[in-house]
Amino acid sequence: MSAINLTKFRITPELQSFGVEDLSVWKEFQEVRNLLYFPEPPTAELVRQRVERLGEIAIAECKRAGTDKVLVSCPPWVAHALFSELVYHGLKPVVSYTKKTQEHGITVVGLVEAA
Repeated sequence: MSAINLTKFRITPELQSFGVEDLSVWKEFQEVRNLLYFPEPPTAELVRQRVERLGEIAIAECKRAGTDKVLVSCPPWVAHALFSELVYHGLKPVVSYTKKTQEHGITVVGLVEAA
């Protein structure tokens, strides 16, 4: 499974092993980080504007990468709107499925379609 990374974190070797790729443009990665950061409770309009821009970034990056899957990690008040935006544009949001053990801590064991 190939997917682009639409989170505010760089991918780990674990995520890379599942086919996740960081955004190809550093400036867009920095923009995604800013778009997913909310120092105060956001208005519905602010969420809408940010989700629209995140969708634009995802569409362009998916075209470059030749995939329709988008790894998403976002605040809960953004999730529904962002998933809906991605699906509207024919993209498939995915989330990482993790397992926690005392021995290894949190490890990614797979990617799951989110919508």
